[in-house]
Amino acid sequence: MYLFSLSLLPVLIFFLFLLFSDQGVLLDVRKIVNDESYTPKDPREFCRRILTTCYMASENSSQATYDRAKSLTEEIGSYHININIDGVVKAVWVVFSAVMGRLPQYSMCGGSSRENLALQNVQARIRMVFAYLFAQLCLWTRGIPGGLLVLGSSNVDESLRGYFTKYDCSSADINPIGGISKNDLRSFIQHCLENFHLRALGSILSAPPTAELEPLKEGQVAQTDEADMGMTYDELSVYGKLRKIAKAGPYSMFCKLVNMWKDICTPAEVASKVKHFFRMYSVNRHKMTVLTPSYHAANYSPDDNRFDLRPFLYNSAWSWQFRCIDEQVSPATMKVYTHTKVM
Repeated sequence: MYLFSLSLLPVLIFFLFLLFSDQGVLLDVRKIVNDESYTPKDPREFCRRILTTCYMASENSSQATYDRAKSLTEEIGSYHININIDGVVKAVWVVFSAVMGRLPQYSMCGGSSRENLALQNVQARIRMVFAYLFAQLCLWTRGIPGGLLVLGSSNVDESLRGYFTKYDCSSADINPIGGISKNDLRSFIQHCLENFHLRALGSILSAPPTAELEPLKEGQVAQTDEADMGMTYDELSVYGKLRKIAKAGPYSMFCKLVNMWKDICTPAEVASKVKHFFRMYSVNRHKMTVLTPSYHAANYSPDDNRFDLRPFLYNSAWSWQFRCIDEQVSPATMKVYTHTKVM
């Protein structure tokens, strides 16, 4: 039985429908629900027996995200819980203020980047605490034996970039989408939308990815994942495959991308993008050592413990590699490059 975040629903829905086409799993189903006579009547009824979804709102959560969560849970039939974490978040900052005598501020309120990040991380980590608390006691409150597994929701691209908080809501017992890229996940959601007729997935697919950890502006989301990362998910997917599959370092990745992206980026722009990715990759590499175990369906997985055995500590300056890139982008080199290309 599972407690998991809403972003995982499209993936698990597919396996849920597969279950009903294979009678051989009936015994396993009965073990899961702890009922030897149980036979699922329909997908929604079975979903409510094994899946508990939880929407953990804060003052930074939008009404649009709440509505999408509500619509999807109603369509699939999961046992759903709504939680507001603001009280606990404020209690944490009351303790911090009492000890340190100061309170951090968001960037939009004049705070530094360190303050802004700390304010977001507290929210994310409190959600992890709540996830495990409800996983342990939710069935107990309902008079049902057993417990729940907590499922994570970070994807392979975010893990490679390090775009998640260590020991936050990405920490879980297992992560079904931890080995899937954002682009593949979007394709999978589109497949579920078209084949399973879950209309709520349409609005989820069209919504810009956002952590919703910073204050809203006039009730609307002002924070987006791609703006936070400094790169698009399409770019990140390319970086990830070059780094993991092609085993490209900064210089070799630059050499590949300067040709792959020659129609959309100048060499200087490619150099800037590659440097930014590798800086973020290296400073966040330590997070890879504590990734939640994932289901792996592709060879671009960045799972540190089993698939990617390179060091987890790098010099984030990449001085030699970045210098080689700069030499290629220098005016003198570019003249030779341009001349050679014309010839």
